[in-house]
Amino acid sequence: MKRTLIYFLSLVAIIFASCDTLDLEPLNATTEDSFYTNATNLNAGLYGIYDALQLRGICGIPEFEGMSDNCISDKAFLPDVYAYAAGEKIVATSTVERMYRDNYVLIQRANLLLDKIDGIDGVTDADRKVIRAEAKALRAFSYMRLAYLFGGVPLLKTFTDRQEILQVSRADRNTIITFVLDELADAASVLGNSPVADGRLTKQAVLGFRAKVMLYEARMGNQSWSDALAAINLTLTEADNGGNALVDTDHPASDYQSLFMETNEGNPEFIFSVRNSSNDPAFSYKADYSWQAGHQYLYIHQNLADAYDYADGSDYNPSDDTYEGRDPRLSAVIMHRGLSFGGLTYDGTDTGGFVGGNSLGTATNLFFYKFITTDYSSDFNEGELDVPLLRYADLLLMQAEALNETGGDAYPPLNKVRDRSGLPALSGLSKSELGNKIIHERRLELALEGQRWFDLITLGIADEVINSIVEENNTIVRAYTPGRSELFPIPQTEIALNPNLTQNPGYN
Repeated sequence: MKRTLIYFLSLVAIIFASCDTLDLEPLNATTEDSFYTNATNLNAGLYGIYDALQLRGICGIPEFEGMSDNCISDKAFLPDVYAYAAGEKIVATSTVERMYRDNYVLIQRANLLLDKIDGIDGVTDADRKVIRAEAKALRAFSYMRLAYLFGGVPLLKTFTDRQEILQVSRADRNTIITFVLDELADAASVLGNSPVADGRLTKQAVLGFRAKVMLYEARMGNQSWSDALAAINLTLTEADNGGNALVDTDHPASDYQSLFMETNEGNPEFIFSVRNSSNDPAFSYKADYSWQAGHQYLYIHQNLADAYDYADGSDYNPSDDTYEGRDPRLSAVIMHRGLSFGGLTYDGTDTGGFVGGNSLGTATNLFFYKFITTDYSSDFNEGELDVPLLRYADLLLMQAEALNETGGDAYPPLNKVRDRSGLPALSGLSKSELGNKIIHERRLELALEGQRWFDLITLGIADEVINSIVEENNTIVRAYTPGRSELFPIPQTEIALNPNLTQNPGYN
């Protein structure tokens, strides 16, 4: 069910004007004091925070894929992503700059609401607690993103005006992580675990983001694996109690694909999503990433296609050059030869059946299929499809990884995900072999969902993986620079305005 927020968001647009820096000070007669005066506007403010999730710096999930080994970005459309993937010392412009600023747009909206919420009449104490918890959790999510993308960043806990922002220093990364964990735990203690029809946060969603941080930190040696496992188990318990589950109807070829169709939005596997509608879309995957697009921001890397093994569980041999008999997820994720789209069947060549006769030749001739349309056949997509930020399958694979690290039985959750795709169960592997299989499964199951780059970085394997890629096209350079590529640069525009901001290592 889509959120109908036109009225609320029109109010939000009045109070939350756009800005050139982190400042969100209103630029018109409607001030924050006159806006936050009643329950209606309080709810409008809350939806304004949710609406910030649609900003491209937050919801532009595919662009994370171009930074990993899953996709290749176009140099013209995503120059900073392309340069980062080539191991260059980039300046934060366009995409990377949006990842920084858009998260602070959400943070400032949340801060303003939290500053004003106790002074608003006509709101019950119960509603006030829930709204406060949601605002704090959304703010924590943005700080989570910022910490893993940029390291230590300015920690703004109250609405901060322009003059103050221009003096704020970066908080230590560990301080940010502690703040995120504490805020998510506090918010989860208030929220219920029954999924909400309009896409608002639930206890299991908030606990899931907290568990993800615990997992990342355990990988990096900053948290114990037993604590991470406890956080994951708690999330799964609340998710189960709240009605979330793996979508599995014993039809491997269609179950996975069905998850990403508009007709199946709100399915129990999606624990939390960015909600879109024709009235309030984020952006169109089809317009920027599909086979039918007039331009290509990103396309699929051949080694992602080659990573999908045969359906019988045996390793794929690229010399076979076949898509037959493969893991069913391959043909739900990647547009390859033999698949139909918009009434046309693609022959896998540069000029093979593109809409309007376009020749969009790429190094691989592989394109996005997942997320592109509502039914894998339509010829237009307004950006209505919801974008998952946390799925039940992700939690199962997180649990498998933590169990493997703590000496538990990791096979049940891992094999549950594999079984949904029609793959045979695994058994009898060493801890190291099983660990590699779990990470491999994460890559395939969560492909194009913006998870791979974070996995590579927090696992500490980005150097090994990225620098071992063999490109088919010699004009494409792929490299990872240890000591620099772990983080992105702080936008130079922010540093130029704030003398107290420092730059990340390797970008000076």
